[in-house]
Amino acid sequence: MIQPLRTTREVWSFDWFDLDVPIQFGSMFILPTCLYIVHRFSGVLVGHEFVRELEQRRAELFLHRIFEERGVPDELQIPDFEEWDEGTWQHLSREFHCQINLVDRDRTHHGTETKVELQLSKLATGSAENLIETQGPGSVAQGLVRAVRQTRSKEKKHVLLKKALELAPNLPEALLETGDLELQEGEFEAATEHFAQAAEAAEPLHVKDQPGPYLKACHGQMLAAWQQGDLQQAIGIGESTLVENPTDYSGFRFLLPLLHLAAGQLEQAQEYFAWYRQTYPADLEDPGLLFGWAYTLFESDEDKEALKKYRRGMLQNFYVAPLLLDLPEPSPDLWQHNDRGDLQFALDFLDSFGGIWEQNPAATRFLRECYIGSLPRLEQLYELRARMAAFQDHRYEPDHRKIWDGLMAEEQRLVAGWKW
Repeated sequence: MIQPLRTTREVWSFDWFDLDVPIQFGSMFILPTCLYIVHRFSGVLVGHEFVRELEQRRAELFLHRIFEERGVPDELQIPDFEEWDEGTWQHLSREFHCQINLVDRDRTHHGTETKVELQLSKLATGSAENLIETQGPGSVAQGLVRAVRQTRSKEKKHVLLKKALELAPNLPEALLETGDLELQEGEFEAATEHFAQAAEAAEPLHVKDQPGPYLKACHGQMLAAWQQGDLQQAIGIGESTLVENPTDYSGFRFLLPLLHLAAGQLEQAQEYFAWYRQTYPADLEDPGLLFGWAYTLFESDEDKEALKKYRRGMLQNFYVAPLLLDLPEPSPDLWQHNDRGDLQFALDFLDSFGGIWEQNPAATRFLRECYIGSLPRLEQLYELRARMAAFQDHRYEPDHRKIWDGLMAEEQRLVAGWKW
């Protein structure tokens, strides 16, 4: 794009500010961040854009657009934000032949910027008031919660949820998301309170045995109690919820026996597994539950049955046993049927329940014997799963389905050949 010759050096300043008013953004509502550029000395607005949150990639795309539409200045001043990669700005500088300087953000703020921010704020404020009037505060609050699920910044998530709860104080979804954030951040007491509020708000609309906010809130309450070390409270919440909602979309049934074992309640774990066998006879095989079941059977002097459960658990997750035994684990890049089979599941299991085995040397020795004895078969599966992972990249192979079915059949033959 040909630009007229300039006799004075043109310097622009890039900045941003957050708004506390919701605007519609597709199917969501957001509290936007406004990116803008002004002439450094005159304060005249060059361009602006409302985005969901401050990210370097969004800022880069905004600058690209402004340069294409308005031309390129001699110099662009950008606040030196610690989370940003300086190399990105260097690349932009070379691409557009523009000097880019990173400056302290305080240096970019003058009276003119304040006027610009007020001017841009008015653009959003009027539409926000109209949205709340026409769509209702509850609808806007729901839209803000949807935005939370697509927002990266935890700080921004908190801001969105605070606004959602200002608009609809008893919105279960907003209370749930708030509790989840607090749980991740270790704010267990606050999380417990928000999960309890969510359960109370959602219970009148709960349909027995159907997924929804109420069951998620109960699950959150159980996790918060567990994280605070109150295993009895966690077990009580889990048991009552499972009895009332046995279909169990949230997975209470997999955690409960492990919580019993973590609390040293072997007899209760035995009773639970007897009930579980009758209630869920064809359930999916959760590796954590299988390892806990094997431990319980060993403690009940049922070594043969314990061996079978350990082997089933090892088939569902290759990493749990070696991590519990502090032995080398197979490659994390093996193909897995689901996320219960991946390394992260095993690491989480070790962190949460590894102490059950650490406190019982006899149980650990038995697990070692089971694992070492099963290793020749497992290594055959490791090799096959490595081939399956490599073949995943050959999706344009003309006979992909036929070859893949052959690999799956080979796995079934290996498992069927294992003497249980």
